[in-house]
Amino acid sequence: MKDLEKYTRDVTDDMDSFFAEMMKDSSYRNGVNAEKNKLASAAAVLKARESAGLSQQGLADKSGVPKSTISRIEKGNNTSIETLTKIANALDKKVKLVLS
Repeated sequence: MKDLEKYTRDVTDDMDSFFAEMMKDSSYRNGVNAEKNKLASAAAVLKARESAGLSQQGLADKSGVPKSTISRIEKGNNTSIETLTKIANALDKKVKLVLS
């Protein structure tokens, strides 16, 4: 068991070093940041929908956005500000864009 723990620790350290090195590359870093932003949007929509007690279909009906689009957004696919605004309005929320 100790061998497995040591191996896991060594591999994890190697992976941390690997990713730290990869993040030095601007195109890799931009890709990682783009995915993080999409996932943050997905999580925000999912959380707001669930807090409102709505199913995807319920939100679709209320917002006029197809259920398939809501599903894609919640899976981390990109969408437009227009679509996010329709969803936010249906949930009585605001869209807040922060570039930092």
